[in-house]
Amino acid sequence: MPLLNYSAVEKKLGIRFKRRKFLKLAFTHSSFLQTQHKIAQKSNETLEFLGDAVLELITREYLLRKFPEANEGELSELKKMYTSTDALYKTGKKLGLGKFLLMDKGEELTGGRNRPSNIADCVEAVIGALYLDRGLKYVEKFLCRILFKKRIIKQKDHKSLLNQWTMQKQYVIYYKINKEQGPPHHKIFHVNLYINKKKVGQGSGNTKKKAEQEAAKNFLQGNAKLKISNVK
Repeated sequence: MPLLNYSAVEKKLGIRFKRRKFLKLAFTHSSFLQTQHKIAQKSNETLEFLGDAVLELITREYLLRKFPEANEGELSELKKMYTSTDALYKTGKKLGLGKFLLMDKGEELTGGRNRPSNIADCVEAVIGALYLDRGLKYVEKFLCRILFKKRIIKQKDHKSLLNQWTMQKQYVIYYKINKEQGPPHHKIFHVNLYINKKKVGQGSGNTKKKAEQEAAKNFLQGNAKLKISNVK
């Protein structure tokens, strides 16, 4: 029966559990249950569910203190920088959590230890486990060290700002790919931005989302007279 190296995991996380059963559960992938003939009854999915809520609460409170002048839209965008699957994956990847996951051979052979969703889910499960074991304040200190400590740049989501403005004006907005350049592994996308069927901007990037962001940014910066909040 595979064992979790508790000491190694706790050292990586910089924490210590009083009840290590919660720690083990946080690293138990659902595929692992199939190999244990009902010895293990649960996966980390329930802790992930709890951890998601705990992370949301602590992150919202942290951002309210950090950026008291920010409006709801800005706070929502900032929150994504800490709670998105990508943010949690990068955090878990940096901590090397994937190698500790308990999973079956099939999941492991198909890249399960490096799968972003598995690692992100594990981070949330650890948060849930830590909450049950040590309480909210302990989790907050943990998150301040592994997640909030990284420098946050109050970046602007130009697409969201533009969407808010067009919704207020009841305008119709959409993006259309104009052309793609480069080989499949290094494509550059060029998109046009349309408002009420009129082309008003364009942008490019190595992903469609980045190209759309660039198009929205170019439009907003070129139309400062619109006085859309926080456009610089």
